Amino acid sequence: MKNASDKNVLNGEKLIIVAEKASVARAIKAVVSAAKANAVVSSVRGHMMEADLPDGYEWGAKHPFEIIKLRKVVDKISDNRVFEQLVNVFSGGGLLVIATDNDSEGELIGYEILQVYRRVTGGEPVVYRMRFNSVDRRELLASLRNLEKGLNMRWVEKARFRQIFDLVTGAAFTRLLTLSTRRLAPVRVISWGSCQTPTLNFVVEREKEIQQFKPQKYWVIEATLRKSSGEEFKAATQQIWRRDEAEQAFERARKAGEAVVTSYTRSEKTLPRPLPMRTDDVLRDLTRITGISANRLLSMMEELYAEGYISYPRTDTNRYRRGFDFQTPLKAVAAADALRNAKPDKAEPLPRNGSRDDGAHPPIYPVATFRGSGVLMQIWEYIARRFYANAFFDDAVQSTSKAEIVIDGVTFSAEGSSVTKQGYLQVFTYFRPRDKPLPELREDEKLQIIEVTMREDETKPPQRLTEADLLRLMEKNGIGTDATRASFPQLITERNYAVRAGRFFKPTPLGMALIESLAEADTRLITPETRRLVEDYMAKIERGETSFEESLDQSLRLYEELLRRCGEKIDEISRRLAQHVKPFAGKRRAKKKGNQV
Repeated sequence: MKNASDKNVLNGEKLIIVAEKASVARAIKAVVSAAKANAVVSSVRGHMMEADLPDGYEWGAKHPFEIIKLRKVVDKISDNRVFEQLVNVFSGGGLLVIATDNDSEGELIGYEILQVYRRVTGGEPVVYRMRFNSVDRRELLASLRNLEKGLNMRWVEKARFRQIFDLVTGAAFTRLLTLSTRRLAPVRVISWGSCQTPTLNFVVEREKEIQQFKPQKYWVIEATLRKSSGEEFKAATQQIWRRDEAEQAFERARKAGEAVVTSYTRSEKTLPRPLPMRTDDVLRDLTRITGISANRLLSMMEELYAEGYISYPRTDTNRYRRGFDFQTPLKAVAAADALRNAKPDKAEPLPRNGSRDDGAHPPIYPVATFRGSGVLMQIWEYIARRFYANAFFDDAVQSTSKAEIVIDGVTFSAEGSSVTKQGYLQVFTYFRPRDKPLPELREDEKLQIIEVTMREDETKPPQRLTEADLLRLMEKNGIGTDATRASFPQLITERNYAVRAGRFFKPTPLGMALIESLAEADTRLITPETRRLVEDYMAKIERGETSFEESLDQSLRLYEELLRRCGEKIDEISRRLAQHVKPFAGKRRAKKKGNQV
């Protein structure tokens, strides 16, 4: 897109700059004032319009098979206060400058703002776009001086596609499931979504693995050994699956006079420093560190962004582009109480870059020093430490050693490890490997046997999935985007399809029944492959390889077939669901035409 000149924009007509958040608007106001630009700055609160089904599509008015055939929906004002505020601001005249978040969802919000502007001014007015990835004063000023003309309509269409597709499919499937089940039990809603249902399926599949798991007993012989120098360590056999074999090995080792080292190897391996920060990577780590849901963490990251402490937190980029300003985040890190005494390995930045670039945003990085406390401080400090570790510290080095030891024909093994070069671990201390040194040994060295024990155990089922596990599976299987994935683990718990058992997700009987009954109708209703096709369509829209209309039609045709398959089994599905639903108070029915699924 062509940039607007200072003469026509900054020094000419009045500007009306509209940001996505009030805090971002405040930062822009400060820059506008310093630049002495003729501008009014306002803001919205995210989307002020929402997509809804047309009139006549209220609950019960149309069969779900008619809903799935819709290709057009209506937009309704969902925030009248913001709408009226914009009408008032636009009535004063001026050139419109969109300053919403620099991604497809922000572009759609910008398009909503433009629609209001058109209503007030009439015709097809020229619109300008500020693009920035932090509210740092210098970046905002540069954005103001390099305005783009027009919106990125591919981004608008991508976000609009998602909005319409999710509304139509969610409404059709949710109503089919809900209305059929209500004939048998007083249920408020049985929700289905093309992202939430595959997410739930991961939880259910793991639960089935646990339920079907059959433990098997085994025995391990453990020995405490001592070198002539006095250093002690432990060694153990592999799992022994027969008790009589284990008892025989135990007796031989217990009665033996000494142990002999048959092999000893030592090697070093590099522990690479973390890559620049993508949203998915950060949320996976922070859910483990804080125990807080990814959805809430992302909301708090957006708060830090809006207040000017970090860059835009929704990104799929893990490499720094040429010309990236490392000095601003470095100053923020160096002034932090926890990091000001850290001495970096490198005087100049030399980051370890990944291979991803979403074409819109840089990796997440600190912008200003945060002085707060609590979870916000934990989030900011993680981002600061990871940035510092990646760009200004070396990789760490870990020494590993392995030994094989024989006691009267019974083979034992021992392993050890320790970090020999701290590198980035000096500042990025999360998930640091635990040192477990093994004394240096030599082949044919004789060792004293201090104690021999036999331990009985059994194989364990796989663990239930944590939120970090779910986020990883969702990304791997193409469910959602870096901007949306965090919401689905929380959503399946809100729908009463799963519960949190400590750090782990466990399906409820209703969640199990939903997945199992849908799978019998068509496994494509619960597996991620179908949704992945939809995500591919969105990527093609963004690249200009296909049209919005064609992509939406093809995607909805596919799900129309799945709705029909679901309808063929709906009596059986609703009977199973009715056995597990929780009755709701009163007899209220949902009146809204659309569904949030």
